[in-house]
Amino acid sequence: MANEKKASLYFCAELNEYFIPKKEIDNGRFIRNPERPSRLKLVLDYIQERFQEIQPTEFSEEHILKVHSEKYFNYIVKKSQEVDEEYLPEVFFVDPIFDTGTPIRRETFSAAKRAVDVVLSATKYAIDNKTPTYALTRPPGHHAMTDFGGGYCYFNNVAIAAKFLEEKGMRIAILDLDFHHGNGTQDIFYKDPNVLYVSIHGDPKRFYPWFSGYETERGEGKAYGTNLNIPLPGNTDIEMYKEALKRAIQKIQDFKSDALMISLGTDTHVKDPVGKFSLLSQDFKTIGVLITSSLEIDYLVIVHEGGYNPKSNLSAVKNFLAGLFGD
Repeated sequence: MANEKKASLYFCAELNEYFIPKKEIDNGRFIRNPERPSRLKLVLDYIQERFQEIQPTEFSEEHILKVHSEKYFNYIVKKSQEVDEEYLPEVFFVDPIFDTGTPIRRETFSAAKRAVDVVLSATKYAIDNKTPTYALTRPPGHHAMTDFGGGYCYFNNVAIAAKFLEEKGMRIAILDLDFHHGNGTQDIFYKDPNVLYVSIHGDPKRFYPWFSGYETERGEGKAYGTNLNIPLPGNTDIEMYKEALKRAIQKIQDFKSDALMISLGTDTHVKDPVGKFSLLSQDFKTIGVLITSSLEIDYLVIVHEGGYNPKSNLSAVKNFLAGLFGD
């Protein structure tokens, strides 16, 4: 029994190991870019031993164009073809990338498109089989806006998958647990009353992305009230985090969605080099238990976002999944 793979969760994975950004600019100097396949390799090894795997299939580019503008999509395609090795975009609206940490390489488009395929494959499988799925892929997506990339994100994987579900007549709740606010996901659904976006993240007064993630941002028009931001201070521990999560869960319960998508960022772990929360490994189990015990979820899709310490990523994922589905 110890070697039997659990059927409680199916996963779809592709780390795009050929896509390795080399550097970014931080405070005026070049530093090593942390968004690399190695950050998720231990997680992949673990879930391959533990759970059933779904093979990714290729989806039409039209799914991307339902979320991102044609102009931005064409920029990613063309720039990927033109660049010799690595291009660091110019900000201040020279390039449609809003920071200096999201370089374009020859492999950028193919890797970003493959990440979309992985998340769509996991989402379709969850709906067709009414079983929870986990999409483990990179580059991440939740910072990518309709017309801009940034934050290591090129295409917004979770938003593209949510739009896929919305077109099937579903109401979708997105719970973003990454340390950084998912400004892109918020931007895409800010006027959409059929998609609820709830984010628990580091206070943007102090942390990236700075311009988005405030409590006053609640949606527009008919979608007013379908956006909930819960910013928290640095060094947030599990007790403070649980109170925020209870607020998030209540909002999701009230929304009465057909599907729940979780943007899972493991950069909330205390040992993550980028995030600034103080969550311990066992706290992720507490988070998983609180979610699964509080919500009746017909369709669940987990999409990995940030997390830059391979060991703490593994520990966080193991505990989170144990909380959701049992040890």
